[in-house]
Amino acid sequence: MTFKEVYNLTIKYYPSEIDISDGKMVEKGGGKFKKLSESWNDAELKTEKESDFIKLMVWGIFCGYHKKAIDNFMNGKKTVSLNELDMGYLKYKFEESLLDTEDVYYAELRTEYKTE
Repeated sequence: MTFKEVYNLTIKYYPSEIDISDGKMVEKGGGKFKKLSESWNDAELKTEKESDFIKLMVWGIFCGYHKKAIDNFMNGKKTVSLNELDMGYLKYKFEESLLDTEDVYYAELRTEYKTE
């Protein structure tokens, strides 16, 4: 499995655009977005029976959405879209979890992952 393959299998579990007008305590380092968190929870529920690759990508996509939501909110935007996400950051968050060699849980999964 490659990053692109896992990403393409996982994006269907998220909406292409999320309303972030409900942002609270938004600053450069963080913020809370109720609808974004609900989208993440929904994606986790829908992928309970999917592979660990997809479950990890659900987390990675949430991280990408959250990072962009902070930027958009601070710039007065009310939504964040899938096509705005920083794919480099998303890949970093996905691989950060997957390739953590101290995490024995993903040891077998790492052998199936092909870096691009």
